[in-house]
Amino acid sequence: MKGDALREPGGPRRRGVSTALFLTAALALGACGDEGPASAPGTLTATVVSPNGAEGAALVTLLGAGMGAVGASEGRVFSEAHGDTVHVVVVNLAGGGLRFTVQVADTTQPPAGILVEVSGPDDRIRGLAGYRLELRP
Repeated sequence: MKGDALREPGGPRRRGVSTALFLTAALALGACGDEGPASAPGTLTATVVSPNGAEGAALVTLLGAGMGAVGASEGRVFSEAHGDTVHVVVVNLAGGGLRFTVQVADTTQPPAGILVEVSGPDDRIRGLAGYRLELRP
């Protein structure tokens, strides 16, 4: 009788095979969604995040391969490239946010950003405690 149970449509062997197929399909579909963002060229926005609110200017150094043009988002931007290093000065004469854009060869691997110096709208140099630079697509 035991042999008959294995041959029945709902028998233990059939259920085991069905379960294995289901688990394999579920794992394959689950793996498809875990790839993350695709590597591609694009533009990143760099933002000086300030604990003091409005700022007047900042000097930023970007380090990394594959950087291209730097542009203004708010205010004016001046940049100079030396190999894999780009020095950027962003100025907001009215005082406010300090943002700029940078073209990169791979948006999934942004350059390292170093905030070198910040001045307030009154042109006074500020200490860098509490400041950070964000790079986002």
